[in-house]
Amino acid sequence: MNCKRVQEFIKTDYIDGRMGDKQKSVIDQHLVHCHGCEVFLISIKKAVNPLKNVQEIVPDKILWAQIKQTIHEEQLQKVQESAIPDFWEKLRWAVHIPRPVFALATVVMLIFMVGLPNQLAINTQSVKVNGQGQAEYLISLLNEPVDIGANNGNDLGTPIEKYFL
Repeated sequence: MNCKRVQEFIKTDYIDGRMGDKQKSVIDQHLVHCHGCEVFLISIKKAVNPLKNVQEIVPDKILWAQIKQTIHEEQLQKVQESAIPDFWEKLRWAVHIPRPVFALATVVMLIFMVGLPNQLAINTQSVKVNGQGQAEYLISLLNEPVDIGANNGNDLGTPIEKYFL
């Protein structure tokens, strides 16, 4: 038995003498081996001993019934109040994401990767490449004569420069 549990029993049934013989022997064995729990028992006895000679007062039956009813109502109210937050706590733990930034980045990448092939398919269908015709046009620009005097020495005056610039 661990010390925390033994100390709970000491505070309740053990100090009042209302514990069964078997449980009492288990706690007594623990107290023999555990100095901390033994010190705890001594401190509890010091606090309780002055109260042992006090006469026990039993409340009236009507008063005791009212006390029981009040306790029952308070417990019921606590259960009702804790039901909604308990539901949200369970839901939060069910969908708990330990690294939300990583999860968000993963979702964005998935959306991008799913959408990218569709975009590429649309663009390849709409753009028609006429490689042979474009190559012939560029060669014709290279074969045109160069007039060096007309450009004031700023460029070579080739038709290809005029095309790109």
